[in-house]
Amino acid sequence: MTVSFYLSGSLLVLVCLLKLPALVRARGRDRLLSSICALLLVGAAVLFTAAPRTIAVVNKVTGVANFSAPLVYCTLTGFSAASVVLVLNWRGGPDLAQTRRSSRRIIALYLLVWALIVTLFTCGDASVERRTDFDVYYATTPWIGEMILLYLLAHGLASCLCSGLCWRWSRDVHGSMRFGLRALALGYLTQFVGYDVFRLVAIGGRLTGHRWDVLVTALAPLVGQPCALLITAGFLAPLVGRSSEDAIRYWRLGPLARTVSRVESGPDFRSTPLPWWNPRFRLRLTQRQTFISDRIVACREHFDRRVWNEAYEAAAARGADDGTAEVIAEAAMIAAAADGYGTTGDTSPYERADSPGKGPSPAIGDLARLSRMLGTHVVKDVRRRHRLRLHGAE
Repeated sequence: MTVSFYLSGSLLVLVCLLKLPALVRARGRDRLLSSICALLLVGAAVLFTAAPRTIAVVNKVTGVANFSAPLVYCTLTGFSAASVVLVLNWRGGPDLAQTRRSSRRIIALYLLVWALIVTLFTCGDASVERRTDFDVYYATTPWIGEMILLYLLAHGLASCLCSGLCWRWSRDVHGSMRFGLRALALGYLTQFVGYDVFRLVAIGGRLTGHRWDVLVTALAPLVGQPCALLITAGFLAPLVGRSSEDAIRYWRLGPLARTVSRVESGPDFRSTPLPWWNPRFRLRLTQRQTFISDRIVACREHFDRRVWNEAYEAAAARGADDGTAEVIAEAAMIAAAADGYGTTGDTSPYERADSPGKGPSPAIGDLARLSRMLGTHVVKDVRRRHRLRLHGAE
């Protein structure tokens, strides 16, 4: 079990290190990124300090029985504070000053909790080392019992608050953001039930003469690690999801980008190439969209209404609805114009529109759909016939 604590903590540290370059570049100006890194580090500290092997080593090195108890409690309540602060800064709002004030109040409150935890532990007597059942063993000990209830209440309050905030926020968003927020809501709720409630029930059992220590010694640790990973996944899902969505869109635009690549758009339309390994998919996606749109505009004089009509009628004959048939026709017209660009000069085997504004105007807003339609049989057949006519005209 100790290994799983260390592996989970190491994963959080690794994610934080991946964010470190961006944090350095931000120089403290990005409060959201700072909050994310703080949460990851505190979460890793929780897992490292709560590992049974770490508890034994810390108690032995310090020479204080159960010194690990207030240490773990402080890291747990620190994680609680970091969670609330991150959610507040992540959601933001129209009043940034109010968000900052709320964050400062949360931090001040949990710093007070830290001070009380240390004070209560110092005043109490916890001379018998308990590595796995400290909470229930000392539940009735003066000062120590109050310390245990304090940290459980502080931790549980933050868990419930974060779960509620994330769930309500998830109703207003979609995609990976909604998935991430609902994962967070579930993670914090499970953390509250599996950690705080289990311990409070076990403590209540001790106070009434029952021994439900298994809730703390066996069940709670099994819930704690998955909760930490679920919460981390919830925070990372929107970031990873956004990059994945951009990468997928970039890939889907590939056929259309290759189709119009032969069009010379002139110096005003040139784009700066990016290396294939560049992780900034949003920039790569924007560049590809600009590349395609500029070349579609550049070959508008080669748009042919009869190519559009031919493709539309063929698509309709195959059972496509009006909207789909129009997109297929637009894709075929763009592909035909790109195929004929630079080869037909002023001569076209079809009757072109008198000016770019009088021909069919493709709905270039949905470039991904146009790109997908290039693979249909209708577009392939129309392009093949158009190429034959081009060669015949030459």
